[in-house]
Amino acid sequence: MMAPPSRRVPELMDELVEDILLRFPPVDPASLFRASLVSKRWRRLVSSPGFHRRFREFHRTPPMLGFFCNIGRVPEIYRCGSGDLRFMPAAESSFRLLPHAAIPSWHALDALHGRVLFYDFDDDSVTSQAVRSRKRKRKTSQAVEVEVELIVWNPATGEVCRLPVVRPLHMFGWNAALLCAAARCDDHVDACCSYDAFRVIVVAAFKGLTSAYVYSSEQGAWSEPISVQHLGVAVRLTNGLSARTRDALYFLNGSSTEILEYDMGKHEVSFINLPSVCKDNQFISLMAMEDGGLGFAMVERSKLYTWSKPKGAGGVDGDAGWARRRVIELSKLLPASALSLATRVVAFAHVPNVCFIATYSKLFTICMRSGQVSKLYDDSMDRDIRDIVPYISFCIPALGAVPADEGPRSRVSSTWGA
Repeated sequence: MMAPPSRRVPELMDELVEDILLRFPPVDPASLFRASLVSKRWRRLVSSPGFHRRFREFHRTPPMLGFFCNIGRVPEIYRCGSGDLRFMPAAESSFRLLPHAAIPSWHALDALHGRVLFYDFDDDSVTSQAVRSRKRKRKTSQAVEVEVELIVWNPATGEVCRLPVVRPLHMFGWNAALLCAAARCDDHVDACCSYDAFRVIVVAAFKGLTSAYVYSSEQGAWSEPISVQHLGVAVRLTNGLSARTRDALYFLNGSSTEILEYDMGKHEVSFINLPSVCKDNQFISLMAMEDGGLGFAMVERSKLYTWSKPKGAGGVDGDAGWARRRVIELSKLLPASALSLATRVVAFAHVPNVCFIATYSKLFTICMRSGQVSKLYDDSMDRDIRDIVPYISFCIPALGAVPADEGPRSRVSSTWGA
C-alpha cells in the first residue's frame, strides 16, 4: 500500500507573521535578528521601514539597552577626559556592540533617539598647557583651553558625524546636549520619533560670559553664539547629563548652587538657583519631571532625595518654587558595603524612570516606580566609573539587501553583535 501523500503546511500570511514579530520584546533585539534568518520572506518583513515604524508605535516606550561610561584607575579617572570608553548592556538586554565599534578615548555626553553624542580632545595638548600654566603660576582650571571634537554616532547603523570645532573651550567650563530637529518633538512624549536631522547645543563659560551655540545637521554649521554676562557668578559647567524638557535645556553648574537654563524657544540663557539643601552636596543629577517641570536627585546620609520645581513656578532665587518629592532609605535597598560618604547619584534616565547610584567602584540602578535594584558594575577598589549616559532606544537589526539566491541560513550583516 502506498503511503498517503504528505500535506504541506500552509505558510502564515505576511500580516500574521508581522503581528507576531511586533510583539517581540524591544529589549531583546537579537530575537528579531534570529527571526530574520528563518527565511527570505521574514527577513524582508523585519527589514522593511513600515515594520520599523509599526514596531516603535506598538511598543511606544523604548527600552534602556545599556549605558555608555568611561572606566579608569583612581585617581586618574577623575581627571577630565580620562578613562576608556565602554558600553555596558542592561542585564535583560541582548544588545551588544561589536568590538572596537567606538574609539576608547571618546567620552559620552548625551543620547537621544538612538544617537549618542561624544567628545574627544588631544590629551597631550591639555597636559602641555597645564605645565605652561604652572610655570606661570596660574591655576590650571583657569588657563587651559582645548579644541574639543564632538561626534554624533548611531550604534545601530554605524553612522558617524564629526562636527566642526565650535571654538576653543575652557576645559572645565562647557557642556553639550543632543536634540531632535523635528518640529515640536518632545523626546519623552515622542520617544518613537525617527526624524533624521538633529541639533547639538553647546554651552560654554569664559571670561565673564556664558554662551550657547547651536549646531544643525541640516545646515552643517554652528549658529552665532547667544551670550549672557555672569559677573559675580562662578560658572564651572560639569560634563554631567543635562535635563531636557519640551521648552528648555538645563545644565548643572559645579561651582555653585545654580543651574544654567537654555530656553530653546526664546534662544536665551539664564540661571536658576538650587535650594539651599544643595549647598554642600556636589553630586546631584538633574532630571525632567512628568509634569514638564525640572527636578534633581541627590544622596545625603544614606538617603535618596528627589526635588522638583513645577513648570511655571515663580521665583529664581533661593528655595522659591522648589519642593521635596520623595525620600528613599538606601539602607533598605543597597548592601551595607555600598553605603558610604562616596555614595552618590551619577545619572537619571527619564523614560524607564531609573536612578544610577555609584559608590567605590560599584554601580546600581534603582527603579523609582518599583524600588527594584540592579547591580550593573562591580570592580576592584583601584578602578572607578564615570561619564554615564543611558542608551535608550529601539534597535532593529540593520539588515542588508536580500540576494535572489539566498537560503534561509545565509549570513546577514549587522552593525551590532547579538
